[in-house]
Amino acid sequence: MKRLITLILFLILLSSTAWAAGSCTQSQVNYPAAKERWVVWSCTGDSSDGSIPSTAIAGNTSTSTANTAFLKGYKLYEVVAYPTSGGTAPDAASVFLIMNGVDLLGSEDGGTTAYQGLNLIHATLKRVAFPDAYVPRAGAHVWYQPLITDAVQLKVIDQSTASADYTVVAKAYTD
Repeated sequence: MKRLITLILFLILLSSTAWAAGSCTQSQVNYPAAKERWVVWSCTGDSSDGSIPSTAIAGNTSTSTANTAFLKGYKLYEVVAYPTSGGTAPDAASVFLIMNGVDLLGSEDGGTTAYQGLNLIHATLKRVAFPDAYVPRAGAHVWYQPLITDAVQLKVIDQSTASADYTVVAKAYTD
């Protein structure tokens, strides 16, 4: 009986740590007088490897769909990342914002190698990135403010601190 109880406790402990995947919650901030809207991802990394699943602001949940509609027709102008106050400090990590297969922060390979989002997440500092487009023919990057027309997906790589807490904010405006 003692072994059975020990086995059950072991399985419960294993399940609570092994399947504690990272996650992000989303919220909206509206500044109507400034014609600005923000979508805020508050993320906590996986309890074993610090990762989060790629998180879209569109999908099958009412919150995600509402966030897509909230930003649709607005122009992305800034992405801010910072460690969440009172949480576990993250590693330096790179951020991608992907819409229709294109990283709005300038990745040249579709979201594997970061450009403007490179090391955007820092253990102690708030950092800012601006939208960027890679122009293959010119072999150059140009700054621009893409119009949000569809779902935007947050992707974070290289963050390996277990249960790290950080926030990513996509800021957009309209004319």
